Amino acid sequence: MNQTLDTAMIFSAGFGTRMSPITDKTPKPLVSVGNKTLLDHTINLANNGHVNKIFINTHYLSNQIEKHVENINNIKVNFEHPEILDTGGGLKAISPQIKTSPIFTSNVDCIWKGPNPFEMLRKSWCGEKMDSLLMLIPVKNTIGYTGNGDFQKNNNGLVSRNKTSELVYSGLQIIKHELCLKNPKTVFSLNEIWDDLISKEKLYGIIYKGIWADVGTKKNIRLAEKLIDEKND
Repeated sequence: MNQTLDTAMIFSAGFGTRMSPITDKTPKPLVSVGNKTLLDHTINLANNGHVNKIFINTHYLSNQIEKHVENINNIKVNFEHPEILDTGGGLKAISPQIKTSPIFTSNVDCIWKGPNPFEMLRKSWCGEKMDSLLMLIPVKNTIGYTGNGDFQKNNNGLVSRNKTSELVYSGLQIIKHELCLKNPKTVFSLNEIWDDLISKEKLYGIIYKGIWADVGTKKNIRLAEKLIDEKND
């Protein structure tokens, strides 16, 4: 496998229960924020970061997402059925279809203001020492996020768990996706992969130099739209 970083997987299979009742009939990736769906915001961000091959996993109201992207070139949809596979399982299911490694993986419910995070990750990637590179954000630079930190980063860029830190995972990373194939489970979280990489000192992180909005809830849509308006001023 080569080191071309032109491929991304966008996680789009979730139920979006925190956005109910909006998501009762609309899958979260197709919820509009400003004049675009969350999925379109993420696809555009990836395209502007020189990503030209995109995989999308779907489950809840999959037919709507499939129809939405059917005329977009270089997008392939993987329908998870009968159960949702979580992030690790979803990536494992798609991994055999991906001919290059590493790739980007991205959550779908984020809005960014600042430098393109795909480009930032690509410039910092070093495949000789890294198996995954996480984009981390100081909690103070987040909008709509109410949790604690996730990770800490040492001076060499190595990442470890720390629930009292000031850094939160943004939902965007570079990863050698074939690592998921080693997990015997069908349904599992990427956290299992990360914990293994932490023990092997192969999980790294960089800090985003901008603002990031978590659009996981209904009330956060307006906050994200305000951030978009500020970007366009």
